[in-house]
Amino acid sequence: MPWYSGLIFVVLLLAGCASNQPTIGKKSFDKEDEYIIKGLLYEDTNTTKAINTFKFLYDKTDKYVYLKEIIKLNFENKKYKTVINLVNKFMEKYPKLTDEVILYKIDSYIILHKLNQALECAKNYIKKYRNIEVYKRIAYIYIKQQKYTKAIKYLKTIYSINHSPEILSQMGDIFFKYLKKPNEAISYYQTYINEYGCEDNICNRLSNIYSSLYDYEDLISIYKKMYYYNPTDEYARKIIYLYMELGEYNKALEFINKYNLDERLKYLVYKSRFDTLHTYKDAYRLYKITHKNRYFFLYTTYKFQHSKKSLLSLTNLIANLELLIKKERNPLYLNYLGYMLIDYNINPKKGIKLVKEALISNPNDPAFLDSLAWGYYKIHKCKKAYDIISKIKSKDKDIFKHKKLIRRCYDSRKNNK
Repeated sequence: MPWYSGLIFVVLLLAGCASNQPTIGKKSFDKEDEYIIKGLLYEDTNTTKAINTFKFLYDKTDKYVYLKEIIKLNFENKKYKTVINLVNKFMEKYPKLTDEVILYKIDSYIILHKLNQALECAKNYIKKYRNIEVYKRIAYIYIKQQKYTKAIKYLKTIYSINHSPEILSQMGDIFFKYLKKPNEAISYYQTYINEYGCEDNICNRLSNIYSSLYDYEDLISIYKKMYYYNPTDEYARKIIYLYMELGEYNKALEFINKYNLDERLKYLVYKSRFDTLHTYKDAYRLYKITHKNRYFFLYTTYKFQHSKKSLLSLTNLIANLELLIKKERNPLYLNYLGYMLIDYNINPKKGIKLVKEALISNPNDPAFLDSLAWGYYKIHKCKKAYDIISKIKSKDKDIFKHKKLIRRCYDSRKNNK
């Protein structure tokens, strides 16, 4: 289709479509089409010339479409006071066509911060006509004036005409944030979801309300609906974490199994409920799948905890950790192995060396510093141990226990001098 075909249609429309005017295509004077084209072309390059061209056409033909075009161009040119005067002129001359220009007048008042005049204009208009866009303006004005109860009245009217999720979102925000009526917002959101499904914006707003009210059971319910419509890892994790927060680990596992979710999620559930048997087995299964060192580390440490820390299991743990740090000098692995060598008096000096290596990349880690202090304590360097552990600020019970023992050792050595 040629580029000018749309322009020809507009020319015909402007030339013929007017109240009590000739029909489409009927010109009022010979060069009317030429002036229309000139005015339309000027709209992109020179707004003032475009306005003057359509003013000439309006004066020559008295067709309302030209006056409407003049109003539109002045609005786009931010001449809002002129727009208001022109709309008044339009409404006086063409009262039955007020619907076509009323928003220009209301919006001009709003932009000029004349909210009371905008409100008066809008409310006078809706006494005779029903227009959703005008209702929106009234609601907007009341929101700007923080008159939320009045704003809700008009938003409800709009929503009764058109169940728009945007309008519902505004209503929900006002009920929840400003009128402190969360149940009203919840009721509207639930009704919408039951009728139209879990639209992202609405379901997210409802989930935010449930979260703020600590209503985890209903929050799980809405996340399940969101997951049904959009099965993402984000929603799945939220559901699982909420079940764990409620202590409903079996339900979390049922959800994971039902949707064949990532095995790592199952591992998190077992870990959260301190189920070391399932934790180390799942960690090993994850290691076999991914071949990632962190899962081998979790497997060997949790297996040791599950085994009641026997001599055999300790020997296996040390061997596995030795193997692991040959593959990766991860500070976590180095510190764990170092602490085991220190705490079980296997080789405290080697343990200190490993912990020092871990501290190179994590010099302020409380757990690493505690391991180092504990190592010096084990080789009877109590002052050095005390200097390190006294700087650690932590409420960890093991660190507190070590602090107490190291302080006692330090004090006794100091008093014996």
